[in-house]
Amino acid sequence: MTSSPSAIPPRLRLIEIVSAGWISAAVSALAELGVADHLDTPSTAAELAALTDAEPEALSRFLHAAASAGVLTVEEGERFALTDVGRVLRTDSADSMRHMCRLTGREEFARTWGNAAHTARTGLPAFDAAFGRPAWEYMSDPAHTDFSGAFHRAMAESAAGATVNARYDFAEGAHVVDVGGGRGAMLARLLTEHPRLTGTVFDLPNAVRGADKLLADAGVADRAAVAAGSFFDGVPEGGDVYLLSRVIGNWNDEESVRILRAVRAAMRPDSRLVIVGHMPTGEDRTHYVRALDLYMFVLFQARLRSPEQYGALFEQAGLTLSRADLNPDAESLIEARPV
Repeated sequence: MTSSPSAIPPRLRLIEIVSAGWISAAVSALAELGVADHLDTPSTAAELAALTDAEPEALSRFLHAAASAGVLTVEEGERFALTDVGRVLRTDSADSMRHMCRLTGREEFARTWGNAAHTARTGLPAFDAAFGRPAWEYMSDPAHTDFSGAFHRAMAESAAGATVNARYDFAEGAHVVDVGGGRGAMLARLLTEHPRLTGTVFDLPNAVRGADKLLADAGVADRAAVAAGSFFDGVPEGGDVYLLSRVIGNWNDEESVRILRAVRAAMRPDSRLVIVGHMPTGEDRTHYVRALDLYMFVLFQARLRSPEQYGALFEQAGLTLSRADLNPDAESLIEARPV
């Protein structure tokens, strides 16, 4: 689109806003099919359909929808090519978001958003209304390993290792405990880029399944350990840095304080807690952070928080805010130390 938002009539602008979910669905479908992986050169819908086991005419509709949002361009001869945005859909992209886009297109999310008004009326999670139980309980059910696997692949793909590496200085020889670290993608990256670090990845048994292999494949298994358990019950001791990446933003205030207290109980006086996640800054250029805040509330009854709001949680857990490094539109980092 070439028109600025201010030049679009209000009615048309509103239609554009409410139909944005259709574009999102189109991009998710293309991610599921792996279309971007086949776009080394501009290709027609028929050529891409043959490579992805799709129906040519149907695929053309999805490609044009994605092109309208700047994910693709349409070149001479109805040949589609990736833009810089579209390249992030490639599996081999260093910044790949393919698995995240596949995740957001799943039926679980469609049904959750279909119950969004329930959350607005009651303050209760729409996921619970749609599925009769909390999202974390749903993902722990062996009957839903497909969804939980998609979730953990998306989290591993988008692990915030770059944020931590760029914004936090680890002490020489520090031991990092990645609390809620899933299959260890974050820890693997940290240990790869910091050869003198050691670490432990800690999460529920189903979440850490496969972590040993991931760490071994990364060549860091000799400096890493895998521990299973619930961070509501306690976390491994002995850490110099306790890392909570995209964890506290998944829980309401009461449950967040429980997690923080469990971490505080494991910390030494000189240990530090590092939290990574999106935080509203007032300087964000896109609507993403506010949309993510709504997403977390609808899904988990959780919220994104400012450093001041984190500080209030820390006070209840025997911690105090020692550093805040805000990053508009992207993930920020804050540090806390024991009181």
